[in-house]
Amino acid sequence: MQAITTLSQAWKTFLVFKKHHSAPLWARLLISTGIAIAISIALVTLAGFFTGKLDDLTWWMSVGPANLILSLCIAYTIHALYRAAARLLPKSVMDRMAVEQAGNRSRRGLFISMISVAGTVLGGAIGLSAITWLLGFDAWREVYVQPQTLRNFFVITILITVANSVLWRQRAKRQALQMQATESRLRLLQAQIEPHFLFNTLANVQSLMDGDMPRAKLMLETFTDYLRQSLGQLRHADSTLAAELEMAQCYLLLLQIRMGDRLRYAIDASVQARDAVLPPLLLQPLLENAIHHGLEPKIDGGAIRVTARVVDQQIEICVEDDGLGLSAPRRALHPGNGVALANIRERLKTRYGDSATLTLSALPSGTRVVLNLPYTASP
Repeated sequence: MQAITTLSQAWKTFLVFKKHHSAPLWARLLISTGIAIAISIALVTLAGFFTGKLDDLTWWMSVGPANLILSLCIAYTIHALYRAAARLLPKSVMDRMAVEQAGNRSRRGLFISMISVAGTVLGGAIGLSAITWLLGFDAWREVYVQPQTLRNFFVITILITVANSVLWRQRAKRQALQMQATESRLRLLQAQIEPHFLFNTLANVQSLMDGDMPRAKLMLETFTDYLRQSLGQLRHADSTLAAELEMAQCYLLLLQIRMGDRLRYAIDASVQARDAVLPPLLLQPLLENAIHHGLEPKIDGGAIRVTARVVDQQIEICVEDDGLGLSAPRRALHPGNGVALANIRERLKTRYGDSATLTLSALPSGTRVVLNLPYTASP
């Protein structure tokens, strides 16, 4: 049962191009073996169908072993080239390939096809040598003197390349559908949060109008800017850190008007970091959590610091607060809160796989949340 579970997990990540796989080598090799056997049987069956020798056991015994050896050598060679490329390519290149954007998907598809073709040609050469050594006849000479054999080899090359492309496209399509579902849930969540925030803000504006008209005016103007930024973010699949920080600035200013001296904040992001492409609405849920759970319940309030840097082709976004911290009892949640971190982790997993992380840690006073994801500059 454990072996079946391991094979199932290995199959789910078999086409994932990354430096290190959690699935053991034996499981991935077994999957490659199964694919090679299936292709070998399919090719021999097709050849038997067109030559009318499907019921000829002697014919099966003569051509079957050679086709099996050839298919296995090709499959193992492709597998070896994938692993070699994953180990040798710089991490920055692999992180850029992991980003789910149309241009990157095309480049990855071309890269996968090139490895498939190279593996088929090199594996075919290895296979012909193996056939010569194991079965005792000159397979190379057979290829040269028998045009049909050479045609069969090209058919194998085309079929394996097409099979790899089809499997890759199916996986990319599943990822795209999963991402669409995640983004739909994000928009539903945002639709639940916005009315609550809207009513609170308008109530604050109304209360300020009687005694502090300048603050009421500033709050209304800031809220208008926030809504413009927020609605704009929801219309696009991608955002930039600069746009996220602009919305964060509006949001924090609104809360500062409401909380007064109990809320202080600072935003520090490099020019390169601000140019980073990332999914929309990643930052605001982290700010909401920091204020709702950390600073609002604290009598003296506190400070929030947002920093962003690019390190080794990774964008690191850090949100720190000096609030009550992780050990404080959780407050009653308004709609949409409480699932922010889980939602962000799911979105990162769907889009970046294992190349992006979200970590939560306790500070001596407060909490730190760090987002790490592959850096891609805005066009």
